[in-house]
Amino acid sequence: MTIRKNTEIRKKQITDAVREIIARYGSENITIRRLSRAVGISEAAIYRHFKSKREILSFLVEDIEQTWMTEIEQSEIATHPALSAIDIVLRNRISTAEQRGGVSFQVIAEIISLGDKKLNKQAAAVVDRYIGALADLVASGIHDGEIKEDINPVAIATIIFGMIQGLVNNWALNNYNFNLIVRYTPMWNMLHAAMQKTPELALRR
Repeated sequence: MTIRKNTEIRKKQITDAVREIIARYGSENITIRRLSRAVGISEAAIYRHFKSKREILSFLVEDIEQTWMTEIEQSEIATHPALSAIDIVLRNRISTAEQRGGVSFQVIAEIISLGDKKLNKQAAAVVDRYIGALADLVASGIHDGEIKEDINPVAIATIIFGMIQGLVNNWALNNYNFNLIVRYTPMWNMLHAAMQKTPELALRR
């Protein structure tokens, strides 16, 4: 158990260092030498945990999936109407992005640029699962009469995901020099208004 715990701690240290390198210098600067200096261990010790850059990225994708799904699970969405729940989930996504410098989307961009089919499939599955969770929230809102019936849950969930991804990418490209929530709020207000069923429509249901 001690060995396993130490391994998990070391892997977390390494992946935290990878995020820092990506945020500061870009993903092209992820090297075993730079990682060993950042973590304060030998290159051989890095290789004991990760045999390649690809393996590091795969581990990061697993971490991204856990983070994204935890954000949804911890949003207490069952206690809120669907639109409020979606807003909470997205604000959680933005909060984590701020803490990590938007690295999740940069990792996905790096995977796309590598053209590794196995990594692409892994990352796509994570994105699909997240979009699916958002689509489930939309579907529940339609069922409860809060969201318009002609809204396609998967389509709008994909739009929402793209909106947040674009916002965070723009923030990173602008050297993190604007407030994400300030930019997010009017975007969400427009989307909310487009999705919400008016009282008149609700009465016709």
